[in-house]
Amino acid sequence: MVKVDNPLKRWTKIGTAALTAGTALLAGCDAAGGDEKKLMQLGQEEQATIKVMSMFDESYFFQLYGALFSAKYPNIDIQVASTQGAISYGPDTDYNKQLYRFIDEQKPDVLLLTLDQYEKMAEEGRLYELDSVIKQDKFDVDGILPSVIETIKSRSGARLYGLAPGFSSQALFYNKTLFDSLGVPPPQDGMTWEQTIELAKRFGLAGNGSSRPSGLSLDSGDSVFRFIQMLGATKGLSYIDPAGATLTIKSDGWKRSAQLALDAFKSKAIYRSDQQFLGGTMEDYYKQDPFIGGKTAMSISGAYFIDSLKQAKALLKEMPEWDLVSLPADPGNPESLSTISVNQIFAVNAQSANPRAAWEFVKYVGGDEYARVTSKSSVMGNLSSRVAYVKDPEGRNIEAFFKGKGGTSSASKALSNVPNSFIEQLHPIAEAEFQEVLDGKKSVDDALQAIQDKGQAELTKAKQAQERSKESK
Repeated sequence: MVKVDNPLKRWTKIGTAALTAGTALLAGCDAAGGDEKKLMQLGQEEQATIKVMSMFDESYFFQLYGALFSAKYPNIDIQVASTQGAISYGPDTDYNKQLYRFIDEQKPDVLLLTLDQYEKMAEEGRLYELDSVIKQDKFDVDGILPSVIETIKSRSGARLYGLAPGFSSQALFYNKTLFDSLGVPPPQDGMTWEQTIELAKRFGLAGNGSSRPSGLSLDSGDSVFRFIQMLGATKGLSYIDPAGATLTIKSDGWKRSAQLALDAFKSKAIYRSDQQFLGGTMEDYYKQDPFIGGKTAMSISGAYFIDSLKQAKALLKEMPEWDLVSLPADPGNPESLSTISVNQIFAVNAQSANPRAAWEFVKYVGGDEYARVTSKSSVMGNLSSRVAYVKDPEGRNIEAFFKGKGGTSSASKALSNVPNSFIEQLHPIAEAEFQEVLDGKKSVDDALQAIQDKGQAELTKAKQAQERSKESK
């Protein structure tokens, strides 16, 4: 028998869904006629289904978030709309256009977004504002690190449209054993780059030959350009104008940052390896790490490095004592103290037909219970956003990861306006030019001018390709 679709029944369902969404949004408005949006509570036995857009596949998403939420809320069924395989990546790809098409087709209730995506969607009214429902539910937002909240709010007009269960950051790790044995004063929170590099240079004078430790190893490996970028960012510099159209690296500020970094490399204060790990046991792997192996006194690294240090301690007979301080800062730029990066933000789709159930999910992963349950293991190398669970049982200075107010640098905002293909082209150009300076073949001024000219040509080319891609779709 052929089943005949009943259009009246179909439109009734659509109308009912729309009415339910509207009721959920408007229920609970105050008697005085205030327009503050409130969400109707879900009954304990009331069933709901939400769809979550995720950059992870379904299995990994449930491993990270879904299973814990489902155990607490068995009445809310979760479906995962994974962007893996659904959105293509390429030098000329208009990623945002594909993402919006995916959202319009899949209609997810919850969106897992990067900070740039969050900013754009909040500005366009695609996200449900959370301030009112946070107040309504008395959700403990004060338990979240202020620097995390400020970083999110800095992208959405001081209003809150999403929550982040974790954050990543960097700090300056130091080998206490090495500092003590050589009688060198350890680093402190809030040092400048000049002070840090001078401290690193002191280790080049200790020992002899292959036993002589370097002062500092970098999370970015041996990249001279990335180190220069780090120094420049501390000074509030951006090598792209706010519109993302013009390179601005040929400036006095960038010259000073480049000179400071290049001098540090020339003096051997920065560790540069001439060997690669080609295989072996986990013990061998950890021993070849410059910091764990005692080849360098300090190391710039992320929170994930704490896990590596703990694992190394369980495997190795000899392990240095260590602690950490905040990354160097610029006294004239207080914002430079913060190195927080928030790139997994959960938000409720403003068009969600199930805003209350969607909010329950966002509230859970941003709340105290999820933080407590996951506090014993880092999620993708992130630290918990909740103050109560960012602690070190051995009393180390974990606060070094979240010193400062938080926010978004002008450099980060400017880079969000340029094609990824340009970044990929600029790095090898800059690296090659600065290596020529280290080799004594070129001056800093000439290197910066070459990067400015070659980089501008690549930026213009990338922008033109991006425009052609938009026109063809």
